[in-house]
Amino acid sequence: MLRYNHSLVERKWIEFVKQGQQAGEELPRAYTVLVPGDGDGVDLENARLLVLTDFFAALAWGRGFVHCFAGSGDRLASVMARLGVAAEPGQMGGSCHLAVVPRDFPHLGRHLDCGQVIFSGRHLGGMALGPLLADVGGDALRIYFLFQGPPERDYAFNWHGLVSAHRFVQRVWRLAQNLHGGRVNPVEESRLQDLAAEVQKRALQRKPHTALAAIMGYLKVKIALSPDEVRALARLLEPFAPFLSAELADLLASIENDDDGQGYQADG
Repeated sequence: MLRYNHSLVERKWIEFVKQGQQAGEELPRAYTVLVPGDGDGVDLENARLLVLTDFFAALAWGRGFVHCFAGSGDRLASVMARLGVAAEPGQMGGSCHLAVVPRDFPHLGRHLDCGQVIFSGRHLGGMALGPLLADVGGDALRIYFLFQGPPERDYAFNWHGLVSAHRFVQRVWRLAQNLHGGRVNPVEESRLQDLAAEVQKRALQRKPHTALAAIMGYLKVKIALSPDEVRALARLLEPFAPFLSAELADLLASIENDDDGQGYQADG
């Protein structure tokens, strides 16, 4: 069974991320207020803030939004796209539809006229962001951040949580490669619809960790997936793990369009 190669997958899709969202007055605007300071721990904390903004904005508008950040993002510029985030520096002030602001620095967002503000707790400790992304990939790091718990709480860096997120990405990929059957039966189709509704409800309650738990619970007893299940998972995982989501959709399309029945193998 082929391993999910996050480096290869990120290289494949990263240009789409770098292109970002097209700016326009008609598009919703999301804002991330970064924590001031330097150091590996601050970089990791700011990566979490960017991911939170991207997640909640994608949940609301798909990829049709503009993402700006306030603060010094120079240290994150080279790795932002590998997090699945397309964000540009923005002027502090003006209006926006959604903002994520660090709870301990509320004054940094005081000039924002924003419809929805999410005050995030702190993420303390950790190691350099570049090596972490090289080891586990952007999708696993996003899932690690989102599975920690409610955004407003404080968290310390946890290796076990990061490793678990990486294993989850690998498990989803293995299941998707082990396709079986055709369309799901009515009972399974109903379960998928219930899962999608539950994930949406929990995520909109600002509980991404419980939304992920619902997906994990569905997959817990699975040893293979049908094409319909892979298609549904690709949609559900898009705001959580955009690279994995795109690769799942591409995998399915490649298999369905493969006249020789050889399937698709984009791994190493």
